[in-house]
Amino acid sequence: MKRTAGERFFYVADRLRKQENVFYHLSYLLGEVLHIAGSYVPYQVVYAFLWWARGFLTFLLVRRFLPKNLLIAYTAGALVLVHSADGATQWVGQMNQYGVIFWMLMAFLFLTIALDTRWYFSIPLAALAAGFEYMSLWSYESEILLIVVFPLILVLHPGRRWRKLIPLSIAWFVVPYIYIRLTIERYSASGQHTYQQTVARKTWDVASILSDWVFNVSFSLEFWKWIRGPWRYSVFAAVALAVLAAAVFVGGALRVSRTRSVVAKLASAQSWHQAAWLLSCGMGLLILSFPVFLVLDSARGLWRTQFLSGIGAAVVFAALIWLIAAAVPQRWKSPVFLFLGATVVFVGSLSAIQKGGEHRWIWERHRAAIRQVLHVAPNVDPYTVIVLTNVPAGPNDPFGDDMWFDMALRLVYPGIRVSGIYFHTDGSRPPGDNFVVKGDQWVSDGTGFPPLIQSTPISDTVVIRYDPSGHGVLEKTMPHYVCAPDCSRAELYHPEEVIFGPISPRAVRRYNLPPEDR
Repeated sequence: MKRTAGERFFYVADRLRKQENVFYHLSYLLGEVLHIAGSYVPYQVVYAFLWWARGFLTFLLVRRFLPKNLLIAYTAGALVLVHSADGATQWVGQMNQYGVIFWMLMAFLFLTIALDTRWYFSIPLAALAAGFEYMSLWSYESEILLIVVFPLILVLHPGRRWRKLIPLSIAWFVVPYIYIRLTIERYSASGQHTYQQTVARKTWDVASILSDWVFNVSFSLEFWKWIRGPWRYSVFAAVALAVLAAAVFVGGALRVSRTRSVVAKLASAQSWHQAAWLLSCGMGLLILSFPVFLVLDSARGLWRTQFLSGIGAAVVFAALIWLIAAAVPQRWKSPVFLFLGATVVFVGSLSAIQKGGEHRWIWERHRAAIRQVLHVAPNVDPYTVIVLTNVPAGPNDPFGDDMWFDMALRLVYPGIRVSGIYFHTDGSRPPGDNFVVKGDQWVSDGTGFPPLIQSTPISDTVVIRYDPSGHGVLEKTMPHYVCAPDCSRAELYHPEEVIFGPISPRAVRRYNLPPEDR
């Protein structure tokens, strides 16, 4: 049954991640409204908004806790933006991670405001905070400990009316309670068949878990280690942009400090106390960002495990910079503060640019391969199987897994039920390849990523030979290794009968095709 536009906001495959689709579908609808359907620009705009929102919401939260210290709130917000320890930084495929953080910070902010306002405002604000909790937890589970302990930060903050927090916390804790209960019920009845259980760690000894925990906490703070991997584009341009980011940070900090004269007061007795409190909160948030990821077999993979810790790490950085600047002579306070902050901004920005360059390089390689498919088969009949041969193996494979080729074909031919497999130059199959020929039919063997087609005639096949020069070639006969071990009906292969044109406008935008390829 076809889903409505509203229903497409929900991820139906996992009831505990029902809200995972929100920002992806929002990006899709933005493209439709702007009449640029298929373009990735709306996704980049939404991604950029969520990236910015992390810093802005962190700034607002620290500002409410330290209302007389605008500089520290500004610094914490800025350092969240440049925290780029995660290998998936700038990969839009992890947009949901930023969405989770957005909803969580909104929940924190509204609960904090509810505590500071009159009762007739507090109740609806607390209800809104609970709603944002729901949006966050039902998108991803990694932040559950941060949500549970956040009221404790409010209790421990000097000057807070913590007694008022008790009734407000009822609505707050109901949400994680329901989530935990549903999670226990789900895994108790799953029989070890959920995705999360397949990626769980194999070693559960305490020493191993603690070692992984310390590793992740340390890496989140060791900003000089964030830049890793090859440089795919101009290092000079990246350095120039990172210098610009550091200059913007310094300019903003100077403006803030001149407005409030904050730097001159960094060493007051009250400031030392506030800085220590902020450092404690930051370390707590940082440490509790990782326990859920520690159950993964890839706990040290630094892939999607370091996004959440950016908030705690930024608060820790801001507090440490504050304490260091407070300890030096008066004439050096401002230079030391600005230098330390600018250093983290520079390295963090450089790391983010380098990671973005790596993801862009992977995308361009993938796009070049898909352009060859479109060049040969601009459009195809429903229930066609696209076979790509002679694809480089190893690190030069533009897909890495058949799932990514199969998913790409769904974007290439929007609204048409297709599936695809590919073969390496030596005739070997990549991971996830799940189609085989049986007589006169292609049949899915039930392994790997579920294809849109379970079976289709061998006559509905298009075999394209990948060419490193960039121009794919239509195979007039089916290669033996494609249909092996059963090639008895290979003579039914007639690709010209299922190919037609033109290329879908959506595919043109998705793969940024030049005029000669359209």
